[in-house]
Order: sequence, then structure tokens, then C-alpha cells
Amino acid sequence: MALLDPQPGERILEVGVGTGYGVNDYPIGCDVVAIDLSREMIERATRRVDRDHRRQVAFAQMDASNLALPNHAFDAVYVPYTINVVPDPVAVGEELKRVCVPAGRIVFLNHFDGVPETSNLINRLAGRLAEAVDVNWHLHIETFAAALNLRVAAIESVNKPCLSSVVLCERAGD
Repeated sequence: MALLDPQPGERILEVGVGTGYGVNDYPIGCDVVAIDLSREMIERATRRVDRDHRRQVAFAQMDASNLALPNHAFDAVYVPYTINVVPDPVAVGEELKRVCVPAGRIVFLNHFDGVPETSNLINRLAGRLAEAVDVNWHLHIETFAAALNLRVAAIESVNKPCLSSVVLCERAGD
């Protein structure tokens, strides 16, 4: 949440909400649209929302590669553990850019290659398991960002032993 930095009055899109683990972490006063491809996940996430957040979080079943949302509708887009499980990460990234305001933030929480802190033995073993279930474990952050004309503004490694990173991206001049 620190790198996403949601502010009261902002509209936030969360892509791949899953079970809704973090939906109650948004500050009161921002509006959140949380999407997932799975109807089951949306139902679970809906049950997780506490009373304080019910009015500010809306849920929708949606495919991230074809967002049924207007251009420039969100101040920030948060994508937890989703970009390396979609068939075409760059196509999804283009959709994320389309719905984000030009000066907005796109934050990925994911495993990426190219982050020195995540280069370790456990990561390599996890990568072998991930690839067995069609997870693109070797998505390189700089290559991915360049394909989308995004600038990586900040990277923070998370988890123990640093399997994932939170990556704050900004538009690089489009």
C-alpha cells in the first residue's frame, strides 16, 4: 500500500483481487473497483470486505486483457500476483495503461526477473514449480516496462526470502 499510496478521492483499480486479502487496507475515502476473472474469487472477496469498506469497494468479474472500463478512469492501478499468470502480459499492460490517467500510477506486486534481491536458490526452485503450472516466472521487469513505455520509479523486494517485488511504474512520456 505504501508505494500505491492511495489518497482519499482517488479511484483505484485492483486487477486480480483473488480472495480480497487486501481490500480492507485501502484508506477510507478512495473508490476501489476490484476485478478478477474468477466468479468464485469475486464472491470470496465480497465476503471479506468489512463494514467500513463496503461503500467504497465495488467488485466485477472481468478479463484483464479486455477491460470493460472507460479510458483514463483510474488514478492508480494495483496488480497483485496477476501479471505473470496472464497469457500476454504486455497486452494486459496496455489495457492497464488505457484505463489509468496519464499521470497515474501502476503498481505490480509480483515475481520479476531482473531484481537482484530476488535472485536466490529458493526463488529458482519456486520458479521450476511455477513453470510447471504455466506461470511466467521469468518475466523481466525492465523488458516488460520498456515494452509498455513505462518507467520503473521504485522497486521494493518483499516476502522472505524475497520472492516477489512491489514495482511502482510511471508513464515514460506518452
